[in-house]
Amino acid sequence: MFGKTKDIFDANETGPTANDFFGDEAAADHSTQLDTLRDRLQQAEERIHSQFTSMATYAQIAQEQIELVRAESKSETKRAESRLTQLIERERTDRMSATSDAPSVGGAPTGIDARLNRLEESVEVLKVGISDCLIRQKALADAITSLFEPQPDTLAPQTFPPPTTDRPTGGLAATS
Repeated sequence: MFGKTKDIFDANETGPTANDFFGDEAAADHSTQLDTLRDRLQQAEERIHSQFTSMATYAQIAQEQIELVRAESKSETKRAESRLTQLIERERTDRMSATSDAPSVGGAPTGIDARLNRLEESVEVLKVGISDCLIRQKALADAITSLFEPQPDTLAPQTFPPPTTDRPTGGLAATS
């Protein structure tokens, strides 16, 4: 019992080392890197699949829009052709009915002459109205410009008289 101590480990015999206790660190690190790489690859595949699906959806929507625009264009073309045909037919009918009347001195039918005269009178009235409107706009612009110009305190503000016209202002608000 109190004698010589017995060696548990023999010098010839090798015991457990630190590597045996902790395991192979390089293999564990390599395995972790492979798992991380596998996860990243899977995420990349999911993103590519998602983008492909999105692009396919956008392409389908674009194709539907193109078809819609084509259909609308075709419909608009048909409406324009129909309208043009109607106008040509109406003009032909008007000319045929006008030529059945007695021609005027100049050789043109009277109905067309009257229509052209009314059209010219309407255009002349529009010209006069636009000219009058431009004169009034110029007077208004001058008045606004004079209001914003710096003036000395001794002078009274300058006002412009309203434009004079001998034509009715039809539809304009009455001034009091």
